[in-house]
Amino acid sequence: MGFFSQNEDVPKLPPNKSKRKECWESRDQFFECLTKNKIDNSLDPKEQQNVESNCGKLRKEFEGKCVASWVKHFQDKRFNDLTRARYIEKLEAEGAQQLPFKLDNRK
Repeated sequence: MGFFSQNEDVPKLPPNKSKRKECWESRDQFFECLTKNKIDNSLDPKEQQNVESNCGKLRKEFEGKCVASWVKHFQDKRFNDLTRARYIEKLEAEGAQQLPFKLDNRK
């Protein structure tokens, strides 16, 4: 195994525009199925059987068309966005109001 060996793994190129579009379309179809079946967190081990039985084909397509790190990122982001939206709805229902200014962490 020298420096110029042909057997070493060659880094994969990032997906091009058409591959990204295919990924996003399969993600959207999978997420629609999750929403239709009231599944919030598709990564939760308690939900795996429900995900497989209702959306397994779409999940496999999503995983096949997207980079593995994107699959996890998109699923985490969906769950976090749902959690955040529900928390905001709860706060508003309790009478919370938005601040008249935007908080900024920059100094």
